[in-house]
Amino acid sequence: MAAVIFAGCRREKTQVYEVPREAPSAPVATPQPQAAPQSADQASMPQATTPAVPPLNFQIPANWRQNQATGMRMASFTASGTNGQTADVSVIPLPLMGHETALVNMWRQQVGLPEIGDAEAAAAAQPVTVGGEPGKLFEFTGGQPLDGKARSRILVAMASHDSMSWFFKMTGDASFVGTQKDAFLQFLKSVSFPTQSSAPSQEAAIEAQPALPAAETPNPPPSSTPDWTVPAGWTKVPPAEFLAAEFSIAGNNGAAADVNAAVLDGSGGGVLPNINRWRGQLGLSPATAATLATMTAALNVGGGTATVLDVRGTDSNTGKKTRLVGVILPLANQTWFFKLMGDEKVVAAQKDGFFKFIQSGNYQ
Repeated sequence: MAAVIFAGCRREKTQVYEVPREAPSAPVATPQPQAAPQSADQASMPQATTPAVPPLNFQIPANWRQNQATGMRMASFTASGTNGQTADVSVIPLPLMGHETALVNMWRQQVGLPEIGDAEAAAAAQPVTVGGEPGKLFEFTGGQPLDGKARSRILVAMASHDSMSWFFKMTGDASFVGTQKDAFLQFLKSVSFPTQSSAPSQEAAIEAQPALPAAETPNPPPSSTPDWTVPAGWTKVPPAEFLAAEFSIAGNNGAAADVNAAVLDGSGGGVLPNINRWRGQLGLSPATAATLATMTAALNVGGGTATVLDVRGTDSNTGKKTRLVGVILPLANQTWFFKLMGDEKVVAAQKDGFFKFIQSGNYQ
């Protein structure tokens, strides 16, 4: 992740790295992101407009609290009970995708259930109405407590609208989620989908994160990762939906950065759209086909060549100065995406380790 945009007379350079191995509310529209303040790295270049969040409307149940939408989520909520119980609710739009059995098994794995086949996955779907349109509802309850906690339960509704797949998911303690099912179903009925012209055109996916280009269809997480060598100081965390792996890195005085990895079919939407997706996350103007080479670098990975982006800007979610190092690794039939993002000093200290982490994987 290699080219840094400097203010003033410094120019972006391309380098090649050789690194060793509370009452029901009125309908609510999702908030539009605010323009991020200008950073020093943006002072000499025109500002980009962050892609608008699609205007999905809905009614929030009385005991749900709306949270800041992060990663792939376009909406996020916490459902609360009278005895302190909580459940997490998310809304994620993605380009139309199949892999239904793989998705079902991903959700089953999250509550400790074994995989099932196509016929069983199809039989598990219940009809449900989402925004006036037909959808499918899946419900999975863990057979036993995980990590010493109560049994988990997942409700997932999926529906297609225009060119998008929409996922509505509630996760939490099995008994509490059961009491919230009716509220969840009413929430689904209250949804009003955006028109096709305003539907999201971008990541996701990667999550944990903003939205993927339309051609960038995320795969469910692979059953096994490429046996990366994880640097010291990285803490593995449960990956957000559709991510293959996710790590957190703690710095000094509360500073932090995150690393995530995702794999997509084919070209994953192409290098330029994904570079611009990352640049947009920091409020930077988009690259063009003519300027792309001056804004990126190359990284040798297992005999292949990855494209690296290294930029500074302002995180559109937090408003903080942020550095992002992204790597796009094309393979025969799929493309891997890696992102290191967070406090500038933490990212600077971890960049070489990040490259070594990527190069340590066996992607065959």
